[in-house]
Amino acid sequence: MYTLIIMSSDKNSIRQHVISRGHLLLLSCVIFSLFFAAIGGFSYGLFQKRQRVSTENELQTRMEKEIQQLTQEKHQIESELAAVNKEMIDIREIAEKIREALGILGQGGELSMTSSPGESEPQQTDMSAFTDAAPDTHDHQKLTPSILKEELRALYNYINAYQKQLSGYPLTLPVKLQQENGEQHAFWYSSHFGWRNHPLTKTREFHQGLDIKTRAGVPVIAAADGTVVKVGEQGYLGNTIEITHETSGYKTLYAHLQGYAEGLKVNQEVVRGQIIGYVGNTGRSTGAHLHYGIYDMEKERWRNPTQFIFHPEPTLSP
Repeated sequence: MYTLIIMSSDKNSIRQHVISRGHLLLLSCVIFSLFFAAIGGFSYGLFQKRQRVSTENELQTRMEKEIQQLTQEKHQIESELAAVNKEMIDIREIAEKIREALGILGQGGELSMTSSPGESEPQQTDMSAFTDAAPDTHDHQKLTPSILKEELRALYNYINAYQKQLSGYPLTLPVKLQQENGEQHAFWYSSHFGWRNHPLTKTREFHQGLDIKTRAGVPVIAAADGTVVKVGEQGYLGNTIEITHETSGYKTLYAHLQGYAEGLKVNQEVVRGQIIGYVGNTGRSTGAHLHYGIYDMEKERWRNPTQFIFHPEPTLSP
């Protein structure tokens, strides 16, 4: 047994408590338990705080890495966008060169058709539907994929219209020189457009076409898309074919033919390069050749075919 004496500060009051050994041990255990519990709680709180700090540091480090990665990706995207913009500018410049090559940039940046073959003045074509869709081609700062797309679509539409009109111009040498074996028939211009002494009458007269000398039977082809308006014999010209080309306003004449392509008839639509007949010596002629003429239906006069034909020089000279 143990006696616990409790005395007041003024020593006027004294209390005694008898405590058994078991109670004292129990009290000691309680006190130590509370002490260790307090120490444990403090330690756990400190540990939790350190854990939070560590987690926050990890999050901050991770965020810094992610920000750095995003910054790098941003710079890369900006670099790629700059490269794409450069490519779009290059594409626009190529489109402008195509316009210049086709001669479709008129005054004020408007599209216009180039001069027709043999003409000194350009022929204007109404392309407002296309120019309205084309923004300022010099403002590269405002260039976007949608703007470039509209510009290229406008150029594509114009080229289609240009090609359709161009298909009616007689620009092709009207004889098919390429043989099946890969070789080419020889040809030359035996008589040019203009004043000459006629080889048969010996009189001076105006030759309204171009005589293309080559072997008899060589295929004659349409010089442009058009409509056949005449097939048959025509006096001193012999067997002839006439084709009108409405999109260009010209008519072409093919004379002294040996014969016609099978099934060829009036009002038939033909395309450039289509075989329509064969070189011959019919009518008033000194030998197998093709008399080829181009007639301006609007100005009602014959034109010089050599100003139209887009072809290398003759393979032989007379």
